[in-house]
Amino acid sequence: MKISIRTVAIILPLLIELLFIHTVSAASSSTVKSNKECRLKYGWADWAPLQYIDASGELTGVQIDLVKAVSKAVGCDIEYIKLSWAQILKGLKSGDIDFTANATENDFRKTFAYFSIPYRRDIFSFWVRDEERVRFDHQTVEEIMKSGMKLGLISDQLYSPEIELWRKDPVFSKNITYTEEIDDLILLLEERKVESIVEDAYIIAFRKRLGGFSRNISHLSIQTFGYPVAFMFSKKTTSKELAEKYNQKMRELKNTSTFQSIWLDPKLIQ
Repeated sequence: MKISIRTVAIILPLLIELLFIHTVSAASSSTVKSNKECRLKYGWADWAPLQYIDASGELTGVQIDLVKAVSKAVGCDIEYIKLSWAQILKGLKSGDIDFTANATENDFRKTFAYFSIPYRRDIFSFWVRDEERVRFDHQTVEEIMKSGMKLGLISDQLYSPEIELWRKDPVFSKNITYTEEIDDLILLLEERKVESIVEDAYIIAFRKRLGGFSRNISHLSIQTFGYPVAFMFSKKTTSKELAEKYNQKMRELKNTSTFQSIWLDPKLIQ
């Protein structure tokens, strides 16, 4: 999936329209003022352009705009806390974090968290150094796995059924190296400690445009389709009723063409 600069450029006005429709303030990286009785801690990891700190020092991104829009509609104040993904999961279990986004539901996570309805799904690409592309391209995920590729992944992130099989295989899983942050993951590839990393093309393309790493990195032609992603709420500090309030407002937003256009491709919307 290739994302053009022009496509990214149209996101901001669409977001403005969305926030205007639902009377949501666009300002702010710290706390959205709305209701003194509902104050939530939102754990976020750096996944630009979904959520990141911009050049002016403000927390922004399409996912942050979604969090603000839905939380404002529900009537909750939000405090944003930056952590790694693994730390966010620990915080949800302990109650130090109230909720997060971009989360995939599974049986283990359901033991400590409630989930909203999904708002999109992930599509991942394999990223390699340009000189390695011919070696691995035009193969299935299973064929790449059996080739002995050294793979880099982010700890505790759910990717796709094919990647999960790779992780669980006692032989092939030995070729996987884990990091907690996407920047460290990219560094593994640049320093030749792994032969490929798996990440959303939307996220990698954004970093490449900003010159955050070498441009001599490209994705293989195959993709692996991930799971639906949603808001995830700590059972320690929130309730099913709160998750349902988010669901109600999410349904209203999802029925608008503006919301669907934010994610660039209808296939991403659940």
